[in-house]
Amino acid sequence: MPSIAIGTAIAGPEGEPFKITDFLGNGAFGEVYRAAGEKSGSVVAAKLLPLGALASDNSRIALLNEIKVAQRVKHPNVVQVLYVEDGTSSSVGPYVLMEYISGGTLAKLIHIQKQSGMMIPLNRSIEMMIDIAQGARAINKTVIHRDIKPDNVLIEGQHLKIGDFGISKFADESTRLHTFKGGQHLAYMAPEGWQNQANTFKLDVYSVGLLFYQILTLEHPLANKVKDPNSFLDWEKVHLYEPCPDVRKSRPEIPLPIAQLVSRMASKRPHDRPEWDEILQILSEPQKVEIPKHPSITAAVEAAVARQKQQDEKQLETLKRQRERESQIGLYKYSCDTLLQQLMPVVDQFNQQFQHGRITSAAELGFTFFRVPGGSTIEVGFFEPKNSGIKIRGGEVIGGGRIGLSQGRSANLVLLKQGLDDLYGHWVICEVKIMALANGQALIGKFGLTAKTVIPFGFKDAYFYDQIQYATGGMHVFTYHFSDDVPSYFADLLLEACK
Repeated sequence: MPSIAIGTAIAGPEGEPFKITDFLGNGAFGEVYRAAGEKSGSVVAAKLLPLGALASDNSRIALLNEIKVAQRVKHPNVVQVLYVEDGTSSSVGPYVLMEYISGGTLAKLIHIQKQSGMMIPLNRSIEMMIDIAQGARAINKTVIHRDIKPDNVLIEGQHLKIGDFGISKFADESTRLHTFKGGQHLAYMAPEGWQNQANTFKLDVYSVGLLFYQILTLEHPLANKVKDPNSFLDWEKVHLYEPCPDVRKSRPEIPLPIAQLVSRMASKRPHDRPEWDEILQILSEPQKVEIPKHPSITAAVEAAVARQKQQDEKQLETLKRQRERESQIGLYKYSCDTLLQQLMPVVDQFNQQFQHGRITSAAELGFTFFRVPGGSTIEVGFFEPKNSGIKIRGGEVIGGGRIGLSQGRSANLVLLKQGLDDLYGHWVICEVKIMALANGQALIGKFGLTAKTVIPFGFKDAYFYDQIQYATGGMHVFTYHFSDDVPSYFADLLLEACK
């Protein structure tokens, strides 16, 4: 039931009275009404701010301050905050007046399109994506939205406007079961929100990336990986560990630059996500128990409590190690999958230009084999992840692999973690050579080397962690040569495979 009677007058910009004309419903944070200015006739949306539901006075003050900051954002693709009333001189309590947008939400449009079985035309999809990106860029110059989702994108004619920024951070604070920075909808929350890391505008870039995928395909990219849509833990797992699939698998006609853009925007590492200017450039281009009194009983109880505590601590430590290992494996799997995705533009370019065959790929026993027309094969495999403690190039080695021709040169893939906040690490190439003063013939049969090993080479699984530690420096029979561009190395292998 609405708490304000129709016809009630409330203050608006420049002291103009606004009369409540309709109850529109309950939003994510409070009741929403339509109101009209008694002098100007301007129609606005009035949203009540139930500050009493917030956890503390600090939260209430912060909410009002953030909405007032949001009031400074003026952009055609942003719902304008017109007036903020803190409740001190209002009979209806605190509220905010915003632009009234009559065209409904993006969530409703997506639902209608799904029911019709028709995709949003590609050109129109890109126009919508540009509107959202422009609005998000304007918002991020002043504040982080933290809750961009289809319900918060409104439609006015042919244009889209982002709303509810400044409010979303505090939504449902009194009932939230988990504490984290931000307050996003579970389906659009960036990994750093789940990990209680610092929020930057890249948080919004991630959400918009998922939203772009949904505009293009009418499906959330991670929803099919979630068993229970209401489960906090299920969503946490997919946002941390499941990569955003290639949008072209659902809609092949999407241009490659836009497909790659969506993938980059939804990257787990904030550093890997593009900035808004680049995004727009690409889009424009496409209890107490009584203690017994008997001493023996007392001692027995104390002993039992101590033993139970030891058992509990042991069990908790086991669970912690299991969770850490599961987390490590999940994060590592994402890093491996991401690297393979980075190789695909090279494959796509070759397949688009070569008319006499195609590179095909297949996964077998932990390896991915790229079969090149003419018979050669490029192999990519990953080793078990490990917190090695080995420091190379300012990062810790947390994983590795091997990439190379089945009959030819190869190199190691090295996953380096740069600091505690780097959950996923980044891959580099390491080519291993035999030191000039070393006797190469004497090394045959050792470290996985055979008479057919082509130099430079990459260590196989059994030798990788033992030998990569010498890349930190010092005298050794091997020398180590690093490069950062894995796709370029893959392209060089492809060139050799075609000779």
